[in-house]
Amino acid sequence: MRKKKTNTLSRLTCLLLTVSLLWLLPGCGSGSASPFPPEEETVRAAAEKLDWTLLPEETQVWAEDQILYTLKTNSQMDVALSCAVVEGKRTLTENCTAAGLPAEPVFTWEDWKKAVSLAETLYGGFSEGELYQTLSALDIPEPEDPATGAPSATGQGAISWEAELPAAYARVWYTVGAGTTESSFASTVVQDWRMTFSISLYASKDAYESERT
Repeated sequence: MRKKKTNTLSRLTCLLLTVSLLWLLPGCGSGSASPFPPEEETVRAAAEKLDWTLLPEETQVWAEDQILYTLKTNSQMDVALSCAVVEGKRTLTENCTAAGLPAEPVFTWEDWKKAVSLAETLYGGFSEGELYQTLSALDIPEPEDPATGAPSATGQGAISWEAELPAAYARVWYTVGAGTTESSFASTVVQDWRMTFSISLYASKDAYESERT
């Protein structure tokens, strides 16, 4: 009887150790992977940490795994956040747009730290700050004409980057252009400016290429 009780205790101990290890392993146990697309409350909490505001009345849901959130920043910039699962893989695109700017904006990564942080948090899989550190280490190229891909003669145009990380493949675009203009026979005067910052995250570069086709 004593031997049987010892064997039972040994099996119970092994079972408890196995369960404990499973909870510690990545991808195991409840809460190891955040739901995607993220729920409205998750987006709201992430936005509030940045002093941004979720506009719930503008949320659009096309299917269970496709949703568009709209946010407003503390500088009144509009943010459209599209989250979807395509063929079982996560895709997130965040578009930040601003118009009526009094001066021509100059790109710096620091200006977009919050936008990158939001994308990183909601996509999941990154260590804190990993995405911003990777992107901000990239050089800032000369703007290109969006229509031709050639260097922009005016300095206005589009800038783009890409980065492949363990958690996701990232693509970033930044465009700036004239908003309201006033033309005369001799010249055109720019009254205000507009800009767009866009970051997209895919499971891999192959997933990105697959979506394009």
